[in-house]
Formats: sequence, C-alpha cells, structure tokens
Amino acid sequence: MKTMSSPGLPSAVDARGSGRTRAEKRLLRRLYASRAWRAGIVPLLACLALALGTNPAKAALVTFVTPTGSSGSDGPLAASADFTTSAGQLTVTLTNLLSSSVIRSAGQALSDISFTLSNAPGTLGATTAVGQQGNVSSTGLVTFVSGAPVRFLGQGPPPPGGTGTFSITGNTILMEAIGGGQPSQMIAPAIANGGTFTNVNAGFSNFSPYTIGPATFTLNLSGVTAATTVTAATFSFGTGPDTFIPGTSGPPPAVPEPTTLVLAVTAIPVGLGCWLRRRKRAAA
Repeated sequence: MKTMSSPGLPSAVDARGSGRTRAEKRLLRRLYASRAWRAGIVPLLACLALALGTNPAKAALVTFVTPTGSSGSDGPLAASADFTTSAGQLTVTLTNLLSSSVIRSAGQALSDISFTLSNAPGTLGATTAVGQQGNVSSTGLVTFVSGAPVRFLGQGPPPPGGTGTFSITGNTILMEAIGGGQPSQMIAPAIANGGTFTNVNAGFSNFSPYTIGPATFTLNLSGVTAATTVTAATFSFGTGPDTFIPGTSGPPPAVPEPTTLVLAVTAIPVGLGCWLRRRKRAAA
C-alpha cells in the first residue's frame, strides 16, 4: 500500500520546528496536504495575487482643455494642459491646439496657465522647462532657435527681454510667459522648422521667440504625491493676457502599470509549472 506524502511541504513547517506555534504548524500541514495545493491551484492563485498586488504608487494624469468653440477678440482659441503628479514632483505640458494655418494674432498664443491642486504643494525645489523656441518673421516664416520657455517659471533673458511670472498662492500655481518687459516665449501651434504660419498678421513677429509646439515644465514640490490631483485650471491667451478661459477636465484612459502586466504574465507560466509538477508527483 502506497503512502501518500504531502508534496511540496517546505522544510520550514516540518515537525522539526521553525519557531511556529503548534496550531500554526497544523494549519500549514493541512494546507499543503490539501487537494487544492497538490493540484497546484493554491500556488497559482498565490502567484497571481503577488503579481496583481504588486502595484507601486503610480503617477496620476489629469488633462484640462479649453471648451469646444472657445474664442476671443482675435479668433478661435484652443489649448490643453496635461498634469502628471508623482511623489514630490509635478509635470505640466501645455499645448496650443490651433492649426498652424488658423493662428492669426499673438492674442491666440497661449501665454499663461493658472491651476489649483487638491492639496498644498509644499516647498518648491528645482524646476525645468523644455520647449522648442522659434522666431517668426513678418511673413510667418518660422526659424528654430535655441532656448527654453523659462519665462513660465518666472525667469527670462536680460532686459529689455523681461521676465515671466511664477507664483504659488495657497494651493494655486500661476505660470505666465508675460509679466515684465516685452512678452515672448508664448506657446504657438506646432510647425516644422522653416514652415510658415500662413495666416498671421504683421504684428505677430513682434513677440518672438515663440514656443513652437508643446512646452513641458517639471516642478519639484515637497507636498505633491501620486494622489495629488488638479481641481481647476484656467488658460490665458495674448500679451495682456487678453482672454481667460476656464478649462474642462476629463479622465485620462486607464492604462495598466507595466510592472503589474509583466508580473501577471510571469505568474501564469509559474503557476502552470507548479500545477504540472504536482500532477506528475501525484501520478508517480
């Protein structure tokens, strides 16, 4: 008569003892001797639980856009702001959504963003700004130049170029390309180097360089976490600024964390391997 042992019983729960109580040892022996363990079901579930439960704090993405049909005295206006929060950091990406053939005036360039966080931002640390700069001629010809949209961070070239405006008041942050001196670095629609804004007026070139295409800003803020969100945002356009438009928000598409997907996929073959090994041992 063949004696059935409990396959896969770890030495940590052998009768020799492992620091566990007698009741804990009995419970573990029953688990490892059970049909579910021998069939590999429990190991498979354990692997899957480990994979799906391993989900580190992930960044939160919030997007605000100007409402459809927004306009000002110079014509249509359209922009978006993507806010990504993580531990100690906030990333803001601003985009002028107008077509390069539609923009006509500097009054349609995105010049500032004001937004409110769900909690106090804390102390401001290092900041960065990235965005292609470009001079625009009186005929609309765009020539890329070096630089970054640092005026949105309250910085700027030496006078007479002036500086922008950056402030934190309570939970609200203001980032503005205008403030002192001649406005510049306002955000225009994306276009290739050497391309032409075919509809711009002669005064458009007075505020070069523009930020051509998206501008991305990284703010290190001690109070920001992955749970921090943006509760309101207002876009401003032009050199005044001329027009203020409250943004509307929408939830971004849910995308599983890459780490979770990798672990989940890895757990399946591991669990199946456990199941096959136990089936072979049971049949022996």
